[in-house]
Amino acid sequence: MRIELLKREMLKSNVDGYLISNINNVFYFTGFMDISDATLSLIIPLDGEPTLLVPPLSYTAAKDNALNCLVNVISTKDKIIDKIVQKIKLNNLKNIEFDTLSTSMYMGLIKKFKDVKITLNQKRIWNLRRVKDSQEISFLRKASELADIGIEAGIQAIKAGVKEYEIAAEAEYAMRLHGSEGIAFDTIIASGPRSAYPHGVCSNRVINKGEFVILDLGAVSSGYRSDITRTVVVGTPTRKQKKMLEIVSRAHKKALECIHENINAYEVDASARDVLKSEGYGKEFLHGLGHGVGLDIHEPPTLSSSSEDVLKKGNIVTVEPGMYIVGFGGVRIEDLVLVHENYGERLTQAAYYL
Repeated sequence: MRIELLKREMLKSNVDGYLISNINNVFYFTGFMDISDATLSLIIPLDGEPTLLVPPLSYTAAKDNALNCLVNVISTKDKIIDKIVQKIKLNNLKNIEFDTLSTSMYMGLIKKFKDVKITLNQKRIWNLRRVKDSQEISFLRKASELADIGIEAGIQAIKAGVKEYEIAAEAEYAMRLHGSEGIAFDTIIASGPRSAYPHGVCSNRVINKGEFVILDLGAVSSGYRSDITRTVVVGTPTRKQKKMLEIVSRAHKKALECIHENINAYEVDASARDVLKSEGYGKEFLHGLGHGVGLDIHEPPTLSSSSEDVLKKGNIVTVEPGMYIVGFGGVRIEDLVLVHENYGERLTQAAYYL
């Protein structure tokens, strides 16, 4: 069905072939997931059967799991570019689009064909992937449930004297134990002054009493990823910390209330940003409000002040306002949200710690 939808869009633009090399795009169209650095090529002719080219080590798994396509193995004696060229000639393709190619592969194809147009067009696939179907939504619900488990385990492990990576280990173990296929991205545990780093990753820093700790993590279910952030204080928060938590919480709530189908993404961003600006912390909100999530942790649509996206029913996006004060610490609250016709539904449900 997804391949047929792509073909319909290709037909509108007189495109007679599409070449897919991105691992997640291959999975999206065939149901076959390989290791992240595998070399795969899915060739979809407008007229004819799609062919998935795989290396020998991937052949058996692809043959057993790939749907709606032929599976051809590339022997160790062959070069993948030669196989792609062979398929292009066999299907008499003249106007081909692709999602991603290395520079050497692209230049190699250009040299092989003087009368074939080969054009990058990632938007064509993103237009399909950005709206999730019922099966994808169910996978993302499960990934969100697993992220809730991880965030709760991480928070329970926080105490003075514990190192950041120890918190990450507890959170990741809990998600794995309950069925996560891995982590959606490098877990962020950022404490004290490091919590003012929006992408503070994880270090061997010892957490101290009275500090902010940001936990930002995600799980994976059937290839689909989740994303959640919570901020806690070790011990009793100060008046300033309470205020920061309360302001970011209000911004988060305001954005959630704003979400519905056909709203401009920049308006959702503005709804949260205006809350921080009204309290004098506009400059401390250093990033956009959110982004789409699915097979990749960052997908369209984008929620930011410069976004041209319009939210559609079936989009799944993060809502993550933040405030970062250099030398003191930061606060971020994030949930994964499913866009419905008239509202946004929180998929991540872990409690807030204010």
